[in-house]
Amino acid sequence: MARSTDLPPRLPHIPAKDPAEFEQTWRDAPRLLAALNGARLGAWYWDIDSGQVSWSRGAQALFGLDPERPLSSSVEYIELIPDEERGAVLRQFNAILAGNDEGRALRHRIRWPDGSLHWLEISGSLQREADGRRRMFGVIRDITQQQVRADALRASEEKFAKAFHSSPDAITITERDTARYIEVNEGFTRLTGYSSAEVIGRTAFELNIWAFPEERAVMLDHLAKNGQVLHMEMHGQHRNGDVRLVEVSVQPLDLNGSSCLLLTARDISELKQAQAQVQHLAYHDALTNLPNRAMLINRLTQQIALLKRHDMRSALLFIDLDHFKHINDSLGHPVGDAVLRLVTARLEATVRLEDTVARLGGDEFVVLLCGLQGKRSEVTRQVRQVAEKLRHLLAEPMLLDGHHLQVTPSIGIALIPDHGETPADLLKRADIALYRAKDSGRNAIQLFRSTMQDAVSARLRLENDLRLALARGEFELHFQPQVDARDGQVVGAEALLRWQHPQHGPQSPAQFIQVLEESGLIIEVGGWVLTEACHLCARLLADKLIDAERFSLCVNISPRQFRQHDFVERVAGCLRTSQLPHAMLKLEITEGIVIQNIDDTVGKMLRLKKHGVSFAMDDFGTGYSSLTYLKRLPVDMLKIDQSFVRDATSDPNDAGIIRAIVAMARSLGLGLIAEGVEQQEQLDFLQAQDCHLYQGYLFSKPVPEDAFRALLGQHRS
Repeated sequence: MARSTDLPPRLPHIPAKDPAEFEQTWRDAPRLLAALNGARLGAWYWDIDSGQVSWSRGAQALFGLDPERPLSSSVEYIELIPDEERGAVLRQFNAILAGNDEGRALRHRIRWPDGSLHWLEISGSLQREADGRRRMFGVIRDITQQQVRADALRASEEKFAKAFHSSPDAITITERDTARYIEVNEGFTRLTGYSSAEVIGRTAFELNIWAFPEERAVMLDHLAKNGQVLHMEMHGQHRNGDVRLVEVSVQPLDLNGSSCLLLTARDISELKQAQAQVQHLAYHDALTNLPNRAMLINRLTQQIALLKRHDMRSALLFIDLDHFKHINDSLGHPVGDAVLRLVTARLEATVRLEDTVARLGGDEFVVLLCGLQGKRSEVTRQVRQVAEKLRHLLAEPMLLDGHHLQVTPSIGIALIPDHGETPADLLKRADIALYRAKDSGRNAIQLFRSTMQDAVSARLRLENDLRLALARGEFELHFQPQVDARDGQVVGAEALLRWQHPQHGPQSPAQFIQVLEESGLIIEVGGWVLTEACHLCARLLADKLIDAERFSLCVNISPRQFRQHDFVERVAGCLRTSQLPHAMLKLEITEGIVIQNIDDTVGKMLRLKKHGVSFAMDDFGTGYSSLTYLKRLPVDMLKIDQSFVRDATSDPNDAGIIRAIVAMARSLGLGLIAEGVEQQEQLDFLQAQDCHLYQGYLFSKPVPEDAFRALLGQHRS
C-alpha cells in the first residue's frame, strides 16, 4: 500500500540514457534478456520515487523506435498514448501503486512516430525496498494482432446477435445432444406464440412445435446424413393450434465448446398460397374458374398418351355461342359475363367427373369426353348424344338482370385419336367442324370430316387471293339504278363491289364479301369502294349525266369500317378529294353496325350529317333489334329487304310486314325504297302501299361504269 505522505508519481518518461545501459543492469540474467528479445518482448524498469523509467532494446522497438540507435533526448512516455486513453491509463497506474490492482496487466494503444497505432500489453510487479523506495519491473508485448482479431470477433458476435434478435424469421439455438433450447428470438415468439422464458431449457417435442413429428424425424435424418438442412418445408404449430407451413434450415454451431444447432424457420404459408393462386390463374379462366387453354393442352396430352396404351377413344367438343357478341354490345359485359357463368354451370352439370370443361376465351368452350369405349360408330353415336344434350341445355331460356335471353351453341366434334394425335391437330379439326356448324346456319352440330379440311384450305386460298386482288386491280364497281316509279327517273344508284379473278373469272359477292369482313380486309377494300364511288359520281355530275339535287350515291358500309375511330374523317376526306357535293352521298348501314355500340353509332352519324351525308337503314325488318334502335338513329330512309318483296304478292305475312314498315316510316318521317323488285306486280303492290322508290332487275341489274353511263345517257335523252 502507498503511504499517505507519498506524492503521486511523476509521469513516466524515457530517459536519455542508452538501452545498453539498461541492459547492463541485467548482466546477471543475459539468458533471460535474450529470451525476452527473442520472444519480441520488452523489459522495463520504473523507479517510482524518482520517476525514472528505462527499458530494453526490445521495448524500444515496440514503441516504434530504432532499437540500435541511442536516444538523443528524453521522450515523455505518456505522450505516446492517444489523448482519449491517457486518463484511463493513469488511473490504472495509480490503482497499482495504491495496491488495489496489483498484478493486473495494462492494455492500451500507443502512437508510433509514423502515426500508426499499436496495442501494447504492459505487465509488472511492484516492489518495496527496505528503505521504503518503490520500483516496478515488468515486460511489454505487442498485442495489436490479437486485439484486431478480438475486435473482429466481437464485431461478428454483435452482428450475429443483432441479426439473431432482429430477424423476422424464427431463429433458435438448441443443444445438439438434448435438443433443449438455449436461445430463441422474437421471430420464434411470433411464429409459435411462446416467449423466450417459456421455452429456454425445454424441447420442441415438449412444446409440440412441430405439427407432424414424422417431418421432424425426416429433418434430423437429413441433418445426420448431410451435415446440414437447407430450405426443407415442414409444418409448424402455433400454441393456439394453428398449423403453418414453414421453410426450415439447420446448421451445426459450436458455442463455447458446446455442440449446438442453429435453426431458422420462415413462415411461407402466405407465399405458398400466393404461388398456388398464381399457378391456379395460370391454368384456369379467371371469369368461370374453368381450365384454360394451357390446362386443356396438358390434359389432352395425357389423354392421348393414355389412349395409346388402351383400346379407347375420347372426343373433343368445340363450342361457340351464336351471336354472343350481340349480348355484350347491347346489354353490356356484366350481363355477358353472367351468361358465360351460367353456360359454365350448365356444361359442368352435364358432363362426368372424369371429363373436362375448359374455356378458351370469349364465348369459346371445349368439352373433353374421356375414356369412351366401343367401335368408332358406337363412340360417334355416344358423342353426338352428348353434344345434342348440350345443345338443347344451353339453348334453354335465361333470365338475367330482368333480361329474357336465349343463347344457342354451334358445336364442332373431333374424335381422338381418329382425327389427330396432337392437341394442336385435334383443336384445329374440332374448330374446322365448328366453322362448318356455324356456316350451316348455327345452332348445329358437325363431326369433323376430311373434306372439311379441303373447304378450310379453299377458304384460306380465297383470303390470300383477296389480299392480292386490290393491289392487282381485280376489283371493280357495278351500279344498280334506283328509280322513282312515279316518273321513271333514275334518282340514285347503289355501288356494288365485284371481283374478276384472274384464273376463275367473276366471283359471287356471296362468296367473298363475308370473307372480307371476317378477315378484316373489308376496311381497306371498303375504303377503296367509297373513294372510287365518290370519284365516279363526281365525274357523272361533271358530265351532266345526273342531277345533284335529285341523285343519291348509295355506298354500303360494313360494321368493321364503321367502328374505325377515324371513320368520319375518312368519309370527309373522300368527299373533299372527289369534290362530290356532300348531300349526294348516302351511306347504307345495317343492324350489325347499330348493335355494336349505339352511342358510338349515333355520335358518328350525327357528325357526318353535319357534313350533309344522309343514311339509309339496309335490310330493315330482318333483325330483332331494328325496331328497338330505330327511334334513336338519325336515319333518313328505310330500305325494305328483298326477302319481303319477293313474296309480297303471294304471302300475306310478307305483305303485312311491308305495310307495317311503310306505316312506321311514314310516322317517323322517313323515306322508303324497296330492293329486289323483279316483277311489275311487286312494284304495283309497293306503289299501292305508297312506296315509290325501288331498285331491282325489273329496271336494271347492277352494271359496270360504261353501261351505267350509257343507261343514264339514254334515260336522259
